[in-house]
Amino acid sequence: MRRLSPLGLRIFTVSALTIVAVIAVGWSLVQGIATRAVDASLARALDATQAAIQDKLDARVTALRATATVLVAVPTYLAGVERALASGDRGTLLDLADELRRQLGAGWTMLTDHAGVLAAWSDRPDQYGINLANGALIGLALQGATTAGVWLEPGDHGDVVYQAVAVPMRTVLGAPPIGVLVAALPVDSSLAASLKKNTDSEILFFTRDTLGAAVPNVSTLPTMAATEFGLGTDTTAARLTVRHAGDTWVGTVGPLRTANGSPLAGVVGFRSRRAELAPFLALRRGLIWALAGGLVLAVLSSAWLARRITQPVRGLVAMTRQVEQGNYLDIGTVDSPDEIGELSRALSHMVAELAEKQRLVDFLKLGRMIRSSTPTGTRTLASSLPEAFSVGAIVAHRYQLEKLLGAGGMGVVYRAVDRELGETVALKCLHQDLAFDQPEFLERFKQEIRLARRITHRNVVRTHDLGKDAGRYFITMEFVEGTTFDELIARKGSLPVDVTLTVVKQVLRALEVAHEAGVIHRDIKPANLVVDPAGFVKVMDFGIARLAERVQGKPALTEAGSVVGSPDYMAPEQLLGQVVDHRVDLYATGCVMFEALTGRKVFEASNLIVLIGRHLEESAPDIATLLPDLPKEVAAIVMRALAKNPADRWPSAAAMRAAVESA
Repeated sequence: MRRLSPLGLRIFTVSALTIVAVIAVGWSLVQGIATRAVDASLARALDATQAAIQDKLDARVTALRATATVLVAVPTYLAGVERALASGDRGTLLDLADELRRQLGAGWTMLTDHAGVLAAWSDRPDQYGINLANGALIGLALQGATTAGVWLEPGDHGDVVYQAVAVPMRTVLGAPPIGVLVAALPVDSSLAASLKKNTDSEILFFTRDTLGAAVPNVSTLPTMAATEFGLGTDTTAARLTVRHAGDTWVGTVGPLRTANGSPLAGVVGFRSRRAELAPFLALRRGLIWALAGGLVLAVLSSAWLARRITQPVRGLVAMTRQVEQGNYLDIGTVDSPDEIGELSRALSHMVAELAEKQRLVDFLKLGRMIRSSTPTGTRTLASSLPEAFSVGAIVAHRYQLEKLLGAGGMGVVYRAVDRELGETVALKCLHQDLAFDQPEFLERFKQEIRLARRITHRNVVRTHDLGKDAGRYFITMEFVEGTTFDELIARKGSLPVDVTLTVVKQVLRALEVAHEAGVIHRDIKPANLVVDPAGFVKVMDFGIARLAERVQGKPALTEAGSVVGSPDYMAPEQLLGQVVDHRVDLYATGCVMFEALTGRKVFEASNLIVLIGRHLEESAPDIATLLPDLPKEVAAIVMRALAKNPADRWPSAAAMRAAVESA
């Protein structure tokens, strides 16, 4: 065997010491093998007990949920509930709740309205008007899910445990629920007796008091003090051993969870240790021989494993040395099927991206074009802008305005200092006429905050806060030093392929994250992309973005027939005011690529009507014809993104990014 490297020697030493420690522990375990065998037998029995208990509890919930699901679909009940809720007829609601309780064989039932407010409770007719939507059981059901979980109610002798289900009631399939039916079955002595018969174990249900201590609730054993079975604060699955009635009892603890998975109560299945004792001492000899043989095999395998691990590690070290020496172009990878291989491939990919960003930074420095930019989507001169606040003013007792930077369609942007945190931010003030004369613009402004704050990614300009001062709404955002992509194109005419691909790749990463969050940008254009001095591209201005799916109960800000965005970069379906999806962003990204590579927009026209007509009717110019030297793979990426039919475009930002990375 060749001499091991220092790392290999350390791995071998640790492995050998671990093996010796395992054998020492194993030898000590042999001395009590009989006891261990009993524990193993008990463990198997307790596993079976726990499984049987859980199956029984699950079966009760399943049957209750299935029956409740059928009942809420009965037109008579649905119509009755809907009418009673609409008219506030509590008598009818209580009658319906009691009828449903009888049909379900439940301990009690309750009905809520569409907002989760209690309308009727069969067990407590005097209770109503309580908002239950914050609880997971009813809250999740209001979102359309059928839920189940434990429910505790105060009783004369402590908390009463129920297994409850919540089923949304819908008059039309797919429509929002008109309310929720909650049905509950009691966890009582009859259930405990049934479980005892099925499992041949003693059963104990328990809850927690206000201090977190376990309190016996229902049991087939004689009364047992809380301190006697001492569960501590753990309600999840566990083992415990207690002395009771002159015997040693071993128990298995299972949780009873709420609808959101929190363990609120528990059940214990106890088995007698005395009944399980049997002679297992004959296992000692076989275990000793097994340990000795394992020692020999383990030492040999440790030496082989140490060499197996260190070989790819040496290759990884060689890669890092190449990077240290300034070689970013081809550092290679380690051919290993394990994590070392993954690490080397990740390192190679990371170094390639660093090289791309450095080329982009060098390109920016070459033209001396880096200058201050903020997420405004405009290059309007500050001197020509109407000021919403005065420069030097302190907004909301916190933000001191330093400079007027520009304006977009919705507001004026300043560079400001957050005096509480000592940080520079961009402050965007909504035009006063839009905020007060056109309320839909104010709602869109608020939506900009809600949506943008859902997206956290290094390629997205972070949005911080929404505020109001002197009757004017404003948002604060990350302040970015850099240059917008439209300035880059305007100064250079057209950009090199590698610079364009580096920018587009980062834009697509930002869109991946946004689309996964359900957000469509809807206004991707060069003016909304800024490159900072480190080569990072940031996507700005999610002010007209919206959720891919309409939020239930909230009016859409952009209905069919309403066009939002920049026509030069808008997909045909967006121009027509049709329902759009994430593929409009991919079309706009294709327009950005086309403009960056050619120095001209996809379509140019003398007026807006002609421009829209060309986007709707004409195929995009073949970029391969305009740029004969452009790589075929890059041309194919652009033309597929510019397809008129959304189904012919890239299916996702991830798919388009993968194509860009391999081009």
